Amino acid sequence: MSGLDTLGRQRLLDLPRPMREELRRAVEAAERTRKLLHRVRAGARPTPHPIALTPFVIPRRLVPKLNDLALAVHRFQARAPSLYREGRLNFRSLCPLGDTSEAWLFRYGGDERDQTLMIRLDVGLTGDERPVLYETNSTALAGLFNHTAGVQILRRTVLPRLFSPHELGGLTDPPDLLALALRWVKETARHLGLGRRRPLGVAFVEPSGPGGGYSELPQIARYFASQGIQAACGDPRQLRLTDRGVSLTGTRVDLVYRDVAFEHLGHPRRSGRQLAGFVELLTRQAVIPGFAGEFDHKGILECLTSGAYRRFFAARELRILRECVPWTRVLWERKTEGPTGERIDLARYVRREKDRLLIKPNRGSGGEGLLLGREASAARWERRLERALEEKGRWVVQERLPAARRPMAYVQDGEIHFAPCYFSLGLFAVKGQLGLHCRISRFEIVNVGRGGALACVFLTR
Repeated sequence: MSGLDTLGRQRLLDLPRPMREELRRAVEAAERTRKLLHRVRAGARPTPHPIALTPFVIPRRLVPKLNDLALAVHRFQARAPSLYREGRLNFRSLCPLGDTSEAWLFRYGGDERDQTLMIRLDVGLTGDERPVLYETNSTALAGLFNHTAGVQILRRTVLPRLFSPHELGGLTDPPDLLALALRWVKETARHLGLGRRRPLGVAFVEPSGPGGGYSELPQIARYFASQGIQAACGDPRQLRLTDRGVSLTGTRVDLVYRDVAFEHLGHPRRSGRQLAGFVELLTRQAVIPGFAGEFDHKGILECLTSGAYRRFFAARELRILRECVPWTRVLWERKTEGPTGERIDLARYVRREKDRLLIKPNRGSGGEGLLLGREASAARWERRLERALEEKGRWVVQERLPAARRPMAYVQDGEIHFAPCYFSLGLFAVKGQLGLHCRISRFEIVNVGRGGALACVFLTR
């Protein structure tokens, strides 16, 4: 922890209550202006996003290790569609796709380029600042706008009230996530030969209808438009294919930036006509993330910790994976490698070592379905294990490593809260680039929908 973390929190505590309230109101006003909003539940009125007022500081010397970890995972995940199509090394059992997603992959999947994939690793830090990989996500969107907007609000509204210019000289901003996404899109377009003779057109698509959160897509599209990209938002079914090409709400589209899984599009045999514009760009490999984005399974972590997959990694990558990736296995009745390499009966081991383990869904986010062995009764643990064994491929067991906490101050529901918080660093990774994001919570399962908050990452010089 940097001294500025502690110093900022203490100075907030020392502020007279009227000044703290004035700061809270200023932050929430800035969030409304920037549209940094969220919904507590589906259909609710958007409100200012919960946000930490103290910077989440990490030392710059840690960034190369985070970068190496993220790129090792990215490089492997980019291989996932090929591994799945070929049926190699039991990969389909570790990272199973539903019938609909599989149909899309087998019908339209090809040799993808690494740059069609963006991932976000969720990473913790131990007390000695060792990264611990919890899981990987491939939405490619969640948090990009929020973190960029949050950094700007802290820089302009909060930090000047807590620190002197000299003190702030010790902090540098992380990479701008919106700029990172823009570079990713431009690089992908360049490889596809797009945007050379006319402005690039990008469609940001997600399912229409009310959602549980607050979409970042309109703000991301506005940023792209401000950088000379023709941008539009909508449902993938709104993409129109004509003799002039593909368009969305009147905007010509060269590339689709999707925040929708293939399983939500319907089977390609039945929905292909409704999705003619989407399919046209998919056949050109002009939909990002590509099919590798479907493989955000926790089972990927088994591949990272299994001897069967060692051949896919360089020696340097293997060293960092051994250091940072907790032992993880997809649950079904089988023999496999234990945490120290010994051969184990998986179900028997999970029963015996309950307090050292956790069980969670192979797919999904937000901490839904996660069960911590130490806190669960023996009966509840056994019920979950039996369910997992019956639902082959749908659950994983993972070694539980100590979770560190940091004292933080954050705004939520119109109040400033002071509490030690668990945290999850988000490592946004594309080929050759890394971005940083963070969420905090008083609860060990860190999620904004469960009472957490955005925390803005800053680096020490």
